[in-house]
Amino acid sequence: MNRLEKEDRLFEACRVLFGHEIELSREFLCYLQDEGVTSAFRKKAMEVHPDRALISGFSKQHCQDEFVSLQTACHVLRRHIASRNNPPRREIYSAKPQDNQYLQPNDLPAEKLLFGRFLYRMGVIEWRQLLMALTWQKSGRPRIGELGISLGFLDRNSVVAILKKSVKTGPFGVTAQGMGFLTASEVHELLLRQKRQEKKIGQFFVEKGLLSTRELSILLGKCKAHNRQIELLYER
Repeated sequence: MNRLEKEDRLFEACRVLFGHEIELSREFLCYLQDEGVTSAFRKKAMEVHPDRALISGFSKQHCQDEFVSLQTACHVLRRHIASRNNPPRREIYSAKPQDNQYLQPNDLPAEKLLFGRFLYRMGVIEWRQLLMALTWQKSGRPRIGELGISLGFLDRNSVVAILKKSVKTGPFGVTAQGMGFLTASEVHELLLRQKRQEKKIGQFFVEKGLLSTRELSILLGKCKAHNRQIELLYER
């Protein structure tokens, strides 16, 4: 990709996040900060998130497509900012790594860690990459409202009512229980089903070329070993 093509891609990403009315230039790209990208993403995401399709009047597929476009634009701009501000990150693995050449745990906290946070604490990924992976994972999992409808716990009118109130009161399940639409056991079952159906976060790093399948397997083993050590520590 030549310089002009790269600039065109960055400008298009800016239009997706900031709107077409903004005046774009090379100077704008030079002064663009991660905080501005994050703020614009959050604002736009609230407008087109698939969970709000029933409220916005747009189809769920339209909202899903818009949300994916936002994620892509955010990724493009954050990668631009990172490459502009930081020198190339050192290679974590050699060209032909042996098992003992992998980065070893260093000052890991004495607590069990989810895999994404384990990768971050190991220095395998950056914080922004972890946030992107979590957003990717969340956007791809089934919505609690949809699961509730499919199981007969909720109807579409109740989902709309819960979504409207949850903007101010918090998570969907908590709001639904507080409004009397769901019992505690139903919320628990919906959350379990949602968890089972979501993508594994490691898949994100493989798809983005940050890890090979072999590296993923080794690091998963290290994460499990760390968590097992913590369990044994507290069993004593």
